[in-house]
Amino acid sequence: MTGVQPFSIHSLDWQQALLDVPASASPMQRDIVVAGWAQRCWEDLCTALPQQRHAVIAHPGQVQEHARFYMATEHASGWLHSPLFNQEDAPRWRHEGIDTLLHTSWEAAHQGFCGADALVLGVAAVLAELDNRPRGASENTGLQRRHFPLLGTPRTRNFAAMPVEILQPGHAWGVYPVMNDADWVLRCMEMGAKLVQLRLKDVAADMLDADIARCAAAAQRHGALLFINDHWQAALRLAPHMPGIYGVHLGQEDLLTLREQEFDALLDSGLRLGVSSQTLWELARALRLRPSCIACSPVHATASKDDVAWPPAGEHNLRFWAQIAHGTASDTQQPLPLIAIGGMNVPRARDAAAAGADAVAMVSAISKADDPPTAVQVLQKAVAEGLEQRAQAPDGQPVHPQATKQG
Repeated sequence: MTGVQPFSIHSLDWQQALLDVPASASPMQRDIVVAGWAQRCWEDLCTALPQQRHAVIAHPGQVQEHARFYMATEHASGWLHSPLFNQEDAPRWRHEGIDTLLHTSWEAAHQGFCGADALVLGVAAVLAELDNRPRGASENTGLQRRHFPLLGTPRTRNFAAMPVEILQPGHAWGVYPVMNDADWVLRCMEMGAKLVQLRLKDVAADMLDADIARCAAAAQRHGALLFINDHWQAALRLAPHMPGIYGVHLGQEDLLTLREQEFDALLDSGLRLGVSSQTLWELARALRLRPSCIACSPVHATASKDDVAWPPAGEHNLRFWAQIAHGTASDTQQPLPLIAIGGMNVPRARDAAAAGADAVAMVSAISKADDPPTAVQVLQKAVAEGLEQRAQAPDGQPVHPQATKQG
């Protein structure tokens, strides 16, 4: 990272954008004005100073309202809210917080975080500073889920939960085969896997329904939890007739295409929702949905994810993901299971479970094994050992994330 210049961070008082907005405007109308203004400011900066990279964060200025912010960067833009937004104990903005926001964001930028991630960390620091909740003397002082911002309008209802036992050692869902072939999904269930994912790509519509139906029927027989990757419309359509469909797993690109009404339909169906994340702003976007589980992906380099734009998260950041996912934001935002995805083998699976993963996704460690049934057993043992190691370990120091790419 030596020699790479960090981007410029620009803090803007959004009251300037509202000077000509009539008092009768609704909160939504005002937010639309602020968002458009902040985006234009970022675009103007990029046009006027193209030799630099820019990140804009707009704040309420001198107005003491619920603490929320609008960020505009090259990788992600949108509103950043407290997880407690619109609750009684939600933090309220004070203008002095701008020093913490800028100092933390600049520090993150010089550590190598991209603009969006640096601003997420800056906002998290402000939300922690503004939190008036009494703290015990021994309370963890690291970055907590209660302070980790949500990217986008916070949803108010939780997706159906995973079994609570998955957050404890000794559970049956530690090995999570993710297969792009229905036959392999069936084989994995026959080999004892109790958590599986069907990840079909470029499949014909008639074959899609048939493959999902076969896997759903097998999941019922084996008592396994079946997630359908990407094809949420098919899962939603088929689930009422196929109770073996447990949930859907979505990547970040999918999140950008779904409307709120479609998330509502998924939630109302009772299907669980798993969401992948690789950067801090992706984690912030995922958490705003109140999903059933969170995936950190990829943890290690993997051929099955060769199109990712960012380097692997690594075991250190997996620990940070666990720190956030396993935290509690409020009475209605309880700990979430964490899935580790990418480049897993036996020792890495053990280490991932010890670092905080509740389940470890597997592809080639099973499908390319000389003896897949034995591989599943060995992997299950490794994950169980990692989970037990984590359970027996004393509470460690809070983890701060590490940058994986200069932005």
